[in-house]
Amino acid sequence: MEDPSQSPSSPPSQESGPNPLAPRKLSPPGPEEADVEIIATPVGEEVYAVVADDGGESTEGEYYEGHEGGTGERSFIVGEGEAVHAAEKEPATKEKMSAILVAVIIHIVIIILLGILTLSSPAPSPPQISVSSIANNSDSEMESQTMTKMQQKTASAVSSVQSMVASTAFSDFSVPTTVDTSNTDLTMVAMSNSDSGFGMSMSGFGDVSNMASIPAGMRSRCSMSERMKRLRESGGEDRAERAVREGLEFLTTKQNKENGAFGEEYTAGMTGLTLLAYLGHCETPESPKFGDSVVNAALFLMDRCLKNDGRITNGKGGHHEAYEHAIGTYALAELYTMTKESGKEIPRLESVLKKAVGVIVDAQTKDGGWPYGFAAQGKEDMSVSGWMIQALKAAYNTGRNFSGVEKSLDLATKKYLPAIQDSEGAFKYNPDNAKGKPTLTGAALLCMQIWKGADTPAYEKGLKYLTERYKNPSPGGDFYAPYYNTQVFFLREGPEWESYNKQFQPKLLDAQNKDGSWLKEGGARKDHQILNTAWAILMLEVYYRYLPTTDKVSGLEKR
Repeated sequence: MEDPSQSPSSPPSQESGPNPLAPRKLSPPGPEEADVEIIATPVGEEVYAVVADDGGESTEGEYYEGHEGGTGERSFIVGEGEAVHAAEKEPATKEKMSAILVAVIIHIVIIILLGILTLSSPAPSPPQISVSSIANNSDSEMESQTMTKMQQKTASAVSSVQSMVASTAFSDFSVPTTVDTSNTDLTMVAMSNSDSGFGMSMSGFGDVSNMASIPAGMRSRCSMSERMKRLRESGGEDRAERAVREGLEFLTTKQNKENGAFGEEYTAGMTGLTLLAYLGHCETPESPKFGDSVVNAALFLMDRCLKNDGRITNGKGGHHEAYEHAIGTYALAELYTMTKESGKEIPRLESVLKKAVGVIVDAQTKDGGWPYGFAAQGKEDMSVSGWMIQALKAAYNTGRNFSGVEKSLDLATKKYLPAIQDSEGAFKYNPDNAKGKPTLTGAALLCMQIWKGADTPAYEKGLKYLTERYKNPSPGGDFYAPYYNTQVFFLREGPEWESYNKQFQPKLLDAQNKDGSWLKEGGARKDHQILNTAWAILMLEVYYRYLPTTDKVSGLEKR
């Protein structure tokens, strides 16, 4: 609705009476001057005004029109005997222009102030986007599976009397130690959706999302797509990946729930081999599928070391102790390497490794080999020495400067191994034997490959011998020799590997049982089935567990 003070109103109707053109006197405005608002219109049009009286009310003014012959101007009587001509009022255009100018200036000032306010305000935060994926459990779509560990587990209560190595977030299993650790925080880091254990989060079987936490030489085992890529590039069958998973699932059913060990007789050795099989598929302590088994196996090995003067064995004397200790040390060293980059290392693992590695270094003879036992006395044994060398290489790969490791490895590969090779290229069981054995030749060659011996005449001679003896390779009933041979030919690459793999891999895959194991129970050893299943898994992981010589990472030896 328009303001009546800004819009002309219709003029009042003229009253009848004598001399209608004579001016009429209005009621006096009172003692004070009345406010008058005059609205001027062009000549020939009516003029109308409202006069405010002293009571604040308005009275209508009188309409007057000039007569003919006059000036043509219109006047309005506002007081007795006085008139104000419309021509005396200043033009409204000037007033309007002034008002417009003031309005423009005000708007400009407002715009400037708003601009300053906008520039001085902090920028809004960018939108946050959250993405989640839902696991697909179909076996045919294994490569796109993602799994998330949703439950956070609590550690077992720590006894006020007994020190514990606790596994917060991964297991309810705690191992008592004989060492006073009251001033050490032994609690592992809890895992939740935002804080994934040792700094890695898992998706699927053996997949980690933050690959930077895995050492460069091990990353090819930690992604489903990378594993399949490596597998296919090296001549592996797709079913090998499924076979590994099913084998790991079988081994998990064999773990002792009370102490985390595997096996019945040689528990430290079986636990170490099984842990290596888990790690070869990048199953770490935070693995949704196998994390508990990994942690409990590691804690069992650590406990054996702490309770047995640094030796990782089942605690019963015998020649098996040297094997068990070497395999257990190898597994713990590899676990350490795979978790150290996260910045949340497993409590006490480094100190345990220092003890275990020291036992190996001290047990080496002056000729560079290892006998049964830990006294550095007696005849060196190639079978024992093979595992000791693998353990020391794993300790070297941790990046920690464990005393004597490099010197010990140099002595073994430069002095001991060449000294036990026969004229045909085979390597002997011990120095007193006249002839070497094909089953031990693979072990010696692998040791030379992983530590500065792959370019020597002894290596080339031994490889030629091994290639001739295994023209038609088969897993057989014991996987000791195939475990070594598969790694040797893979690291060699070329026609030797292609020929071996083409024949051996299908036979190994076909030999797997429906429950995921290899061979049957009741072999020569109580732990025969666990032993061969772990070895079979390690053989099928060779495609991505080791770096081929053409893919060496700068600063690292071949793994």
